[in-house]
Amino acid sequence: MEPIIQASNKKVYPIIYKPSPNSRDSINCFLVEDAYSLTLIDAGIEHPTYKQFFKEQLATYGFQLQDISQILLTHHHNDHTGMVNDIVASKNIPVYASDKAVPRLRFEPDYLYYKIAFFEHLYKVYDVLHTEAAINRMMKLRTTYEQHEQLKIQANILPLHQSQKLGDFHIQYFPGHSPDSIAFYDESTKWLFAGDIIFSNSIPNALVDFDEEGEMLQTVQQQQQSFHALQNLELSHVFAGHQPSFTNTAEVIERSLRHMDTKWQRIYQALQQGELTGQQLAQAAYGLKLDSAFIFVMSDIIGYTYYGEAQKKITINKETGVWKFSINA
Repeated sequence: MEPIIQASNKKVYPIIYKPSPNSRDSINCFLVEDAYSLTLIDAGIEHPTYKQFFKEQLATYGFQLQDISQILLTHHHNDHTGMVNDIVASKNIPVYASDKAVPRLRFEPDYLYYKIAFFEHLYKVYDVLHTEAAINRMMKLRTTYEQHEQLKIQANILPLHQSQKLGDFHIQYFPGHSPDSIAFYDESTKWLFAGDIIFSNSIPNALVDFDEEGEMLQTVQQQQQSFHALQNLELSHVFAGHQPSFTNTAEVIERSLRHMDTKWQRIYQALQQGELTGQQLAQAAYGLKLDSAFIFVMSDIIGYTYYGEAQKKITINKETGVWKFSINA
């Protein structure tokens, strides 16, 4: 377990959960205590074992659910929101998230309907829609649409915007992993609660997503820009969503940028064998991981092919129903 961190009159109580002893990554959230409040940043996963762990961890620190004053969410993914409904059911407290997270956290039907159509088209042109992994993904998206009422956050979500201030926290947008990824920066302590923006030992996946107009986001470019933007902040401690917190920020950012280049080189080198479909490229670059880690592999393939096109290093032939990818001469 990570130690309690203290600066001035503020304390950070880490809640670090490993799904199994051999898990590489943990699921992290943090309690921040000051003279006036107890803030929960992120809220773990929706699972009975985790909920028991969370309550036990609170008790270890001398707290219970009713002591939490507010909840801040770094983004909408379900491994960051799991305890929200339980907490707001026990006490009516504010829940804050990015304005871009609101339709995702509310599981709004229009948003979910478009998401199904968006990925169906994308997987078709990348020639993977027929694969078992894609079929399962699409089935899961349709099930989510059907169950949206049960899945949504049962609270009034208060939207946060870039450069807004909430108490001592400055709101900073760092898209890439998700379009709604924000960090909470305390200028007095130089603490950054970063969610899945940056990790100590690897990089978060830049997951394919779309903007408010339904256009695909340039997630790889966004992630790269976010890493560079982090270099402009004075940071003493970064609290991450799935790996250990860290203090060697400059080193971690440089390593993250190198990881991005490694991903790009993997895809560029795979294309050196000639023109490929999306499925062929995914298999050449990632092999069997296309099936076992479908969402992450296809996010890399889609994101980095668009990145390569923007860099004028890859041509995407979009004239047929299945797109073809090749290196520019």
